[in-house]
Amino acid sequence: MNIVKMEDLSIADLKAAYDFNAMERKALRKLLKASRRTVDYNSDAGYQELMVIQENLYDALENRINCIEMIW
Repeated sequence: MNIVKMEDLSIADLKAAYDFNAMERKALRKLLKASRRTVDYNSDAGYQELMVIQENLYDALENRINCIEMIW
């Protein structure tokens, strides 16, 4: 498996990764609720890891978009 750094990704790739992460978080929330293993899915280590990834992807997207020069 090749490791890809966020700074090597295009804005479209970052957005796709962000969307995929959102789908994974939704699926995990549904699984955790169905298993009734935990009342608060935010306390699940796997869910917390997905949240950290989401924050990192969002920050990378925000930084990349804020660097776009707008010419009016």
